[in-house]
Amino acid sequence: MKKRTFSAVILLGILIGSVFLGYKVFGLVMLIASMLGYHELFQIKYGDRRQNIAMIQLLGYFSLVLLVLNNIFFSLDSNLLVVLPILVLTIPVVFYRDYDIYNINDAFYIMGCVFFLGFSFHNIVFMAKMDIYKCILIFLIAFITDTYAYIGGRLIGRHPLTEISPKKTVEGSIIGTVMGCAIGSVYYNLAIGGLDIFSMILLCLVLTILSEIGDLVMSSIKRYFHKKDYSNLIPGHGGIMDRFDSVLFVSLGLSIIISLL
Repeated sequence: MKKRTFSAVILLGILIGSVFLGYKVFGLVMLIASMLGYHELFQIKYGDRRQNIAMIQLLGYFSLVLLVLNNIFFSLDSNLLVVLPILVLTIPVVFYRDYDIYNINDAFYIMGCVFFLGFSFHNIVFMAKMDIYKCILIFLIAFITDTYAYIGGRLIGRHPLTEISPKKTVEGSIIGTVMGCAIGSVYYNLAIGGLDIFSMILLCLVLTILSEIGDLVMSSIKRYFHKKDYSNLIPGHGGIMDRFDSVLFVSLGLSIIISLL
């Protein structure tokens, strides 16, 4: 528990520090996080076999740079951002003679990882550029929901939530959702505003649910590949994808909701 708390404090310090140094510095920090997450998703599927497709992995890194930092350090057409990764990741299928090394299924897996991480982290950085308080809301809801779900599960958890993540409980999930929604709503009202109480609570409730769903989706990938954690990069938490799973889904959800308001 102490190791988990200490790691969380360090991670929070890096995030807060980079945010207040400006959105460009924050963008570079998020780019590094996206690349670490990409490495974990690559490693969890390919392991030592990744050496056989090192060039493909590099093309994924290149695509992430374009996706995450677009409209931050440069501006590229949105069609290019979608088409280029598709081409550079699918064309090599033709040149790999051994389909056990790289085939169309691999191309779509890597493409999915790149687009998911690229657009999710870009949303976070772009939010920091446009409205720092909404960017903070993403992390606040994700971290509060996860923290209270963890604490609630340890204290009063009795009923398993799902086989995807055996340690998660119904009680913990409810407590995480309630606290995430409550604290998120108070923060939104004080720091952002502009919505009536019902809409504000509904917004935060949807984001807390997305936070928990994101956790389960990324856990299902680990279970599929028979892994407990994505890596041991963050003591007490696992890897970047173990810590940012909820954040990425909240990021995407908030982006969609804002576009509809």
